[in-house]
Amino acid sequence: MTASPKRHRHRAEPAPRRLPAWCRSRAVAPLVSVGIVTVAVLTSASASSRGPAVGAEPMHDVLSATRLSPVADAVTAPADASWTAPDAEAAWLAPAIRAEVDRIAAEKAEAERLAAEAAAAAAAQAEHEAAAAKAARDKAARRGSAGSTPVLPSRTPVGEVKQYAASLVGADQFGCLEALWQRESGWNPAAKNRSSGAFGIPQALPATKMASAGADWQTNPMTQVRWGVSYIHGRYGSPCGAWAHSESHGWY
Repeated sequence: MTASPKRHRHRAEPAPRRLPAWCRSRAVAPLVSVGIVTVAVLTSASASSRGPAVGAEPMHDVLSATRLSPVADAVTAPADASWTAPDAEAAWLAPAIRAEVDRIAAEKAEAERLAAEAAAAAAAQAEHEAAAAKAARDKAARRGSAGSTPVLPSRTPVGEVKQYAASLVGADQFGCLEALWQRESGWNPAAKNRSSGAFGIPQALPATKMASAGADWQTNPMTQVRWGVSYIHGRYGSPCGAWAHSESHGWY
């Protein structure tokens, strides 16, 4: 027997296997990217071959013009310009501004007041020190002159000179006059202040003033007393007024 041929079952070729979705996306993405880059390169080359558009200004020219623009063209504010905050008129800000302005004004006024007081105190102190120094000099000069000059250059007794002075001023004022001229000259008609040059019983300065009362003013104590009483009445109103001034200032 002839052996029958062996039947073979033909099997269909297996269908190609499809890739999963996540693999397909990865495979397509590089192709898309390559395509986009290619289009961009072609577009750039085409634009370069055509040249710049009409009226377009090269970039390097624009940059040069910007760098070379003159500084003088810059906008500056005028000298009298003032800046105002956009919310300066806000209701909540106005009281604060007024309070600050008032505070600054008060501080300025207080500083000016303190400065004025300090200046006045310094001036008063300087005046007081000058008066005290003058009084000390006059007192020392009187002590020196009293010991070096004669008590009276004339034969008129001191008692008679004082009686004459009392007749000119009155008994109620003579006590002040006696104390005043005792301090000034010790009732010595030849007393001379070596520092100031004041001379005579009333210590006239300059001494030549007493010439208005008589030509013998250098030697006659009565002439000196007459001039001295006239001077006191014209300057201080009375011998007691002159004495009060001498007590407070050290001179009259």
